[in-house]
Amino acid sequence: MESEKIIVVDNPLAKHYLTILRDRNTPPQVFREYLRKTGFILGYEASKYLKWSNIFVETPLARANGLKPGKPAFIIGILGASIPLVHGIWDAIPWAGLGLVAARRIESGEELDVEIYYQRLPEDLSQFTILIGDPMLATGKTMAKTIEIIHERKGRDIVILTVIASRYGIEYIRSRYKDIPIITIEIDPFLNDKYFIIPGLGDAGDRGLGYG
Repeated sequence: MESEKIIVVDNPLAKHYLTILRDRNTPPQVFREYLRKTGFILGYEASKYLKWSNIFVETPLARANGLKPGKPAFIIGILGASIPLVHGIWDAIPWAGLGLVAARRIESGEELDVEIYYQRLPEDLSQFTILIGDPMLATGKTMAKTIEIIHERKGRDIVILTVIASRYGIEYIRSRYKDIPIITIEIDPFLNDKYFIIPGLGDAGDRGLGYG
């Protein structure tokens, strides 16, 4: 599990925001606010994986070294739980483009599959560093399907951003995509029989949208 490609954000402010998100008594509007704040932190961490170019800039007094984006960035949010999170990532990286995918679970007995039923993405993603945002990496199957679609559109430079990842989800992604960085605020140990992360924070989509 230890790998330079799995980055757990070691920051007390991020852990505080996560504590608020975990609390079952946090109301939807506060949940959305702190999901957006964690998105900014994840976007900040992901900036280490963007491509940068050195430039000079003239201050009022002298010339200084600086940086500018050297390669376009593109954020992909997985609907609908990721909406506040993606806003936070976008706050951190405002020049990025934005795409969306939507998935639904297909359960058959003890088997779980995922169907992507909506996508709004450029036909060619080869020019971008791609940041996939989803609050929860549970089974990893929705994320894997999303990566498949990105690969079909020639996207190769990918980073996963998630608030909580399960050990199972990380192992599932690692078994298929060993070189994609995963940035998360916490790794939780278990999935229950409904495929929710334990202890997790419940259903991030329902809590953010005010359904539960």
